[in-house]
Amino acid sequence: MALLLASCSSAPPPSPEDTRISAGRELYDRSEYDAAQRHFQALLAEAVLERNSLVEAQAQKWLGNVLLAYDKPTEALPWFEKSLSTLDKQRAIADSGRLPLPEVYEEEWRNVRSNIAVANKMLGNFEDAEQQFRDVLAEDERKGDAYKVAISLYNLADVHHQKSIRLLQKRDTVAFGASGLQALELLKQSLRTAPTADAYLNLGNVHAAAGRPDSAVASYRQAETLYGKAGYRVHRALALGNIGVLSLRLADTAAALDALQQSIVIVEELRGSISSIDIRSSFISNKFFIYENLIGILVQQGKFREAFEYVERAKARSFLDMLGNKAVGEGKQRSAEVLSLVQREQAIQKRIGALLTRPDSAARLGSALNEHQIVLAELRRLDPEYASVKSIEPLALEALQGLLDESTGLLEYFMGERSTIAFAITRDTVVVRRIQLKSDIGIEREIEVLRGMLFRDFPNQKLAVLREKRLSERLSPREALSAWRSTPTSNEWQLKLVNMYSRFFAPFAPALRDKAVLYIIPHGPLHHLPFQALIAPTDIDMSPGKHIGRPRFLIEKHAIAFLPSASVLPFALARELDTVRSALIVGDPVYADPKYRNRPLEAALIEADSVARRIPEPTVLTREQAEEALVKRKAGLYDVLHFATHGELSTRNPMESRILLAAAKPDSVNDGNLTVAKIFNLDLRALLVTLSACQTAQVTGEAGTFTTGDDLVGLSRSFMFAGTPAVIASLWIVDDAATLAWMRYFYDAWLSASLSRVQSSRAAALRMLNAPEDPDWIFPYYWSAFVYMGDTR
Repeated sequence: MALLLASCSSAPPPSPEDTRISAGRELYDRSEYDAAQRHFQALLAEAVLERNSLVEAQAQKWLGNVLLAYDKPTEALPWFEKSLSTLDKQRAIADSGRLPLPEVYEEEWRNVRSNIAVANKMLGNFEDAEQQFRDVLAEDERKGDAYKVAISLYNLADVHHQKSIRLLQKRDTVAFGASGLQALELLKQSLRTAPTADAYLNLGNVHAAAGRPDSAVASYRQAETLYGKAGYRVHRALALGNIGVLSLRLADTAAALDALQQSIVIVEELRGSISSIDIRSSFISNKFFIYENLIGILVQQGKFREAFEYVERAKARSFLDMLGNKAVGEGKQRSAEVLSLVQREQAIQKRIGALLTRPDSAARLGSALNEHQIVLAELRRLDPEYASVKSIEPLALEALQGLLDESTGLLEYFMGERSTIAFAITRDTVVVRRIQLKSDIGIEREIEVLRGMLFRDFPNQKLAVLREKRLSERLSPREALSAWRSTPTSNEWQLKLVNMYSRFFAPFAPALRDKAVLYIIPHGPLHHLPFQALIAPTDIDMSPGKHIGRPRFLIEKHAIAFLPSASVLPFALARELDTVRSALIVGDPVYADPKYRNRPLEAALIEADSVARRIPEPTVLTREQAEEALVKRKAGLYDVLHFATHGELSTRNPMESRILLAAAKPDSVNDGNLTVAKIFNLDLRALLVTLSACQTAQVTGEAGTFTTGDDLVGLSRSFMFAGTPAVIASLWIVDDAATLAWMRYFYDAWLSASLSRVQSSRAAALRMLNAPEDPDWIFPYYWSAFVYMGDTR
């Protein structure tokens, strides 16, 4: 259910207020949080220069409010504390001179203390939050301000409500009931004092938690009406989402559908105006339940077309928003005329966003929309690519089916909290199934345990046996290796892969059985599942005494291509497939990062040379030559880009995930780190980018987690965004020798045997399974790390 946001920030401002603060407040009240944040950051700098302590404190407070709106209380608290410190200094000056402090300072001091309490409440520091709100309440009651008393009362009520939820999670039902009753009584007092939308929203939350859905819906409807009148769109969307969930629980499906669809319209309008990836991810995280419930209703009703549309909206919207707001950037060469139109188009977009929130702006909104269409029409003539990506909508089911030939199927997953819904789609059929996620440790942990068996446990066991044979039995390296190859290994990894097959693929196997090629579109933790290594129960090999069992893997039945979303497919297919002539090949740079400088990849030099011998016109940059500045300058000129170097996924800051390069004289622009953020600004013509580095297929959201939405960032996605229709990347830390072999097999199949890129990736895996140079290579660690992403032509 929805949580109350920083409601104390919506109180009407005291008079007088600096016009610059009012301008930022208007942006905030329209939920234009990106713009509000930029406004208050600039205003803070101005206030410091002016030595205007009041405006400085207010700007700090509002920067904290923006972060609270983005559900980032830890980051908001320092801003509130700075604001309170600035105000306390003024209070001290006033007290020392026995001068009355202007009313506006008192008001700000109260608001900031209240917002600190809100942040502590969101962080679960309930005792601190309760005391802080009671201090503010006592001051409100002393001044006799009914509206402020009502605000403090419902904030106190929400502390008790959040505390009750925590107690319920701990199964302390008695304390849960007592805390809930306290919340209920405080909310009744608040509404008697001054009825507000936030109090009704909180009242709905309390009723819902106590199992009173009818009363909760009635309260949420009161809140939604008041939020609509005030223009508070985020709060209204949450209220509508909660109405939808509870209406579903009350078996009122029509009301649930209506409320959830209204809520999603608001959420998508707001999300599209947020430029920052991590902020967008945070913004959508507590609203994903709206999509999940709506999709569940539509699937249950057999409305698969509509359900698929909302799946793509939930999963693809952020990637499409990024495409639609593609920066002009250093790599984008556009004429002065086009640049002027782009700037005008972006300004109109901002104006439309502002007008959407004003009930009396219908005429001006219509005029702005017409002007936008005229500018887009001119951009279509002068720069068709830019114009096309400005109006992207997720791909409709029928349109997707039209892109699939008779030999190709598509399997898309949508992972919710309690179940996963998956769509198996062919040119003329759609099969939809709900997969229950019953697991004691959670599906993300299950997948990580499986992955650990493949890329960590097996090579570690091999290393331990070889060391033992060398040290204890005094065997030569050749003898130790021979002894290892006669050592039976566990088959538990096969059982794990069978389990994943049975849950995530078996329900769709009949519909996809005759498809030579499969598109797979994962979601959440499934992004890191090696689908190509899944094993059907009938294909397992549990023969006792074998060194490594040899089951039949999914890759032996289908060539597999991954996509970020189905809606990305038209962009990949729009690229013409020309004959491959040239390649830029980067091999084992002299790393600018000292952490990697003493970790050269000798096999990468061999790999670079091996790939170069298979390309008609190769350009090879190794060691000192592989400078970041040079790579970026040349990247847009080649048919193929191949990186045999270190790669690193940053879970702390996904946009800083990087391909490591050289930089003899690093500076702020070229420091040897080809990051996701920098790749976004490249303009590529390559038909394929191969990332022969570790973990380059992995994706992450904020703080290294899988977000509930699909606002995930990874190196592979950034190259697709930069213009390539296909990427080869790795799911984990790879073996040098096996990687070299896989790459040789792939390029031979693609450029010599003239197979498609996806069939060539399958051919490389089959070669390692059926004719391995090293018998251990039949184990999935060695071949299933490499995944192909992109179109299947």
